[in-house]
Amino acid sequence: MEAGGKRYIVYGSRSNTISIWNLADLHMGSAACAEDLLRKDVAAIRDDPCAFWFGGGDYADFIGYTDIRFDPDVVAPWISVKDLKQLGRVSMRRVRDLLLPIKDKCLGLLEGNHEKKYELKKDHEGLHGWLCEELGAANLAYSCLVDVTFVRHPRTARPTLTLDNPDRQNSRRAFRFFLHHGAGYAQTAGGKLNRLIQFMYSFDADVYMCGHVHDQVGRREPMIGADADCKKLIAKEKVGVISGSYLKTYAQGTTTYGEMKGYRPTVLGAAKVEVTPMATKQPVKGAI
Repeated sequence: MEAGGKRYIVYGSRSNTISIWNLADLHMGSAACAEDLLRKDVAAIRDDPCAFWFGGGDYADFIGYTDIRFDPDVVAPWISVKDLKQLGRVSMRRVRDLLLPIKDKCLGLLEGNHEKKYELKKDHEGLHGWLCEELGAANLAYSCLVDVTFVRHPRTARPTLTLDNPDRQNSRRAFRFFLHHGAGYAQTAGGKLNRLIQFMYSFDADVYMCGHVHDQVGRREPMIGADADCKKLIAKEKVGVISGSYLKTYAQGTTTYGEMKGYRPTVLGAAKVEVTPMATKQPVKGAI
């Protein structure tokens, strides 16, 4: 686990709402990857001046010909037979090229179980670290805590991301994010929600983001505290989201591993939270 440090988002308007996306479980390289939807979401982040993102892991499928799960029918058409010899590098280059247009909006990249297993068993080149370097993003390992501070400066026309603490006396508000690629094999909605709740009970943060279970789930967890003088009760809420995946369980013309196991259809797309730093009530909302 990493203590990922601080990020600063400088914004201008009191009414600004900042979207923080969790792009997780892309599974590029699979014929069942909804790459058109993924490219649409990347374009949405690129074109929205108030959008930023974390990478949630499992950027590619990394299932090569020596893997017991390998099925030629489930390999994306852009992967050639020759590419199978260097599947990791070929896949990560495509992931990098897809994400390059939004590299300046990246808050950091988690590693997922697919790239972790591939690096340990097949390829020891540190592909996740390479992707972080190519995108100029922080390597957040498998799980982390990251502080995101929103700093208001009225003359800022477009929200900007920086690692340097702005030397300004303007109003600011910080939120601690807990990020984890995700874990477990729950298939029911209750099982997936329980995994999110376990994270929310175990780690001290304001916002929780995870993936892995290929579903979209949101949770608000209320807490009661007191003000600095301990003379007035105050309410506070934690917000948690599980991101969907871009890997279809059932795809035309191919038989996926999930289909053979009889898994439920996947909820496609990313989850995000929307932060309105100047709001006095519910400054963070889940958007799934």
